[in-house]
Amino acid sequence: MEERSGNVIKEKKGLSAAWHKRLFLIAMMAIPIAHFLVFFVYINVDTIALSFKTLDRSASSDGSYVWVGWQNYAEIFRNMTSPYSVILKAIKNSLLLFALNNFILLPLGIVFSYVLSKDMPGAKVFRVVFYLPSIISVVVLTMLFAFVFDSTNGIINPILKALHLESIIPEEGWLMSPNTAMKMVLLYCFIVGIGGNIPLLSGAIGRIPEELKEAARLDGIGFWGELVNIVFPLIGTTVSTLYMFGTTVIFTIFLQPKLLTNGGPDGETYTIALYIVQSIRESGELTMGAAVGILCAVIGTPIVIGTKRVLEKIFPVYEY
Repeated sequence: MEERSGNVIKEKKGLSAAWHKRLFLIAMMAIPIAHFLVFFVYINVDTIALSFKTLDRSASSDGSYVWVGWQNYAEIFRNMTSPYSVILKAIKNSLLLFALNNFILLPLGIVFSYVLSKDMPGAKVFRVVFYLPSIISVVVLTMLFAFVFDSTNGIINPILKALHLESIIPEEGWLMSPNTAMKMVLLYCFIVGIGGNIPLLSGAIGRIPEELKEAARLDGIGFWGELVNIVFPLIGTTVSTLYMFGTTVIFTIFLQPKLLTNGGPDGETYTIALYIVQSIRESGELTMGAAVGILCAVIGTPIVIGTKRVLEKIFPVYEY
């Protein structure tokens, strides 16, 4: 009798421990599931629905969203046919920033990381100097950049005047002239982003066995030969990852032009993401921004997937 009661108590304890384990697992899974349902499912479904609606303020002061079908998308394509279209400027500027990031900053980052991997005096100091702009607040950096090119207190204009180059100084200011505003945004992104890839690239280069580099040097392959034929293929996975991040810049970058020029003058420095933000703030409704966002997702998803597959073929994974 005592043995049976003891077995019953053990079974109850076992059931209790099993339920505690299940409750713990449910509690641990509840947060990520709720996050997925709210921030992925609900927000995306609601954004798709908003892209087919418009805000009708005739019914009340706050207004209500009414179904208009493809009207928002038709308005976007109608705006794109205008030669002065802001959205066309936004697309062009986003592509320029993509080209800057992937075809200028990334190759320079590879070269600089390779040079800094050599046993040269001050390599650690140069690595910190290159990476420093990437860890300083973007607000502080934009304020400093704007101050340097300020028409009244900046240091660039006096230097140009001393060199008798005042003719190239724009009357409206470097950041407010239609001819120079976007160039200033690109220059800022170049200065700030030139060292952003160096930590990851330096880590990838540092993992390459020294025996491979030494064998290449013994074969007399030289600096550029070693970089192109040995180093570059072996860090291909890291380069592919950075290239993928650079591709998303087309649809995500907005803070730099927002802080420097607020998209001006006349939309000359708009990007796709900044266009979405500004269209929502200016119109006071979410529908047009939602439509542009959905178009970006529809166009951007195959671009990113296609880019990933191409890069996987170009840069196979090497074991070393």
